[in-house]
Amino acid sequence: MVMRCSRCVLPETIPHINFDQNGVCQLCKDYKKFTPRGEQELRRDIENYAKKGRKYDCIVPVSGGRDSSYALWYAKNVLELSPIAVHNDNDFETEIARKNLKDITKSLDVPLVRIGSSKEISKKIVAEKFKMNAPFGAGLIVEQTCEACKYGFESASYNTARKEGVQLVIWGDSEYESTLPFHALQSHEVPTKWRRLFSSGVINLFKYKYYFGKMRREYGPNSSEGLKEIHLYNYIEWDRKIIVETIQKIGWAKPQTHATSWRIDCSLVPLVNYLTRKAYGVSKLEIGFSNMVRSGKMDRNDALKEIREIESAFDVNELENFLIEMNISPGVVRKVLY
Repeated sequence: MVMRCSRCVLPETIPHINFDQNGVCQLCKDYKKFTPRGEQELRRDIENYAKKGRKYDCIVPVSGGRDSSYALWYAKNVLELSPIAVHNDNDFETEIARKNLKDITKSLDVPLVRIGSSKEISKKIVAEKFKMNAPFGAGLIVEQTCEACKYGFESASYNTARKEGVQLVIWGDSEYESTLPFHALQSHEVPTKWRRLFSSGVINLFKYKYYFGKMRREYGPNSSEGLKEIHLYNYIEWDRKIIVETIQKIGWAKPQTHATSWRIDCSLVPLVNYLTRKAYGVSKLEIGFSNMVRSGKMDRNDALKEIREIESAFDVNELENFLIEMNISPGVVRKVLY
């Protein structure tokens, strides 16, 4: 049986992790509690950017997942703003995320703007990134898998704000998704330009640059210049139970087959989870659960239970087929996965 930190759930399989005599890892020992800035400060920070006689006064980027759905509810019902929900249709949206977006925006009477590409540019970028980084291992692949989605969400949100004359963007990301403290333990070599140019994935490097150029032209710039950005959970307490109970009342749901309510919005999650484990000895979701347990936002036993359920439901053959369907050769897929 794999030994895990006695306080969070990080396993001994992680490079450079160590435990003290009580079985506590160094991330738990170095942890400093985060204190939100408070709703009063949030209201002060947005007062000059909202309610200026416009029909809409803020943009809330939404994925159909848990935390962004709550951010939309909070903007409408607590802050009493008139938001526009903006979604980047990134080619990897899950069926339940699509349904959630439809149901919650209807329930809240909020317009939903969907921005994407009919030419599946995001999928092509992810596939070419996978192929160009395959010679350098799982760590580099997983580090850059979400690049297109990040650009797409930012661009869609910022440009919709400008189009509608809105100055405020409210994001629903949280520190519990951050892997920065974990990655501070790891050493990661980035290939030089010359190594890339002489690697087997060099042709995919140029294809990736071509598709990303197309995305920039189609989506527009992702500059936030002139806009006020708020990260909601820097101001209010993040509470998983309250969030889920609240958004379920406006039509949000998770699939019955999912062990966790987190990250149900993207079909790339199993890939990111698997490659993170392959590269670092721990899955991306385990890192997130550890953040939640460490901060007192999740019970350790619940985290272990969800980890077991996720692992038992995972099928690497399904992941292999998923990647092959993205036009990645079986040889490259198997080299990376096995």
